Amino acid sequence: MTLGSLWQLLARKTRTWMIGGTVCVLAGTAVGLLSLAAFLDSGQSEPLLLLPSLTLSLGGGYAVLFPGIGVSPGGVRIHRDWRRHPRAGQILWVLSLAVAVAGLVTCILSGASNPLAPGLLVWLFMGIYLVLTGWASALMGAAEVLRHKAAPDKPLEATAAGR
Repeated sequence: MTLGSLWQLLARKTRTWMIGGTVCVLAGTAVGLLSLAAFLDSGQSEPLLLLPSLTLSLGGGYAVLFPGIGVSPGGVRIHRDWRRHPRAGQILWVLSLAVAVAGLVTCILSGASNPLAPGLLVWLFMGIYLVLTGWASALMGAAEVLRHKAAPDKPLEATAAGR
């Protein structure tokens, strides 16, 4: 299973939303870095830079995450089917968790030096985390759809919570 075959499984509208959301997050991150640089120079946050960073990062991140989650109608079991997921999906998933942990640690440590700093930094990490999670979910979901198409007689398995 190649990335090209998984990419072709995604609907055109889904691909458009995911690419557009990724571009928005990159723009939001760039504006957030400008806001961070202005904050480091003056010691005060610049709301005119912070609001676009927040909007682009969160809006773009969710524009990637929601279509990415919706790729597989049967749902994706991340941990149970880990060995069956494509390597690119696994790498993106692990990267998303690493970005989340790095963002949390950075915000906690920066909050000790200046209480305004975490509010500036959270959008830099949050948008990137949402994008990575969305793309990982889309790749894993597309692979699940391919596996289900390869064995159409085998029904999707439902699992009980305690089993």
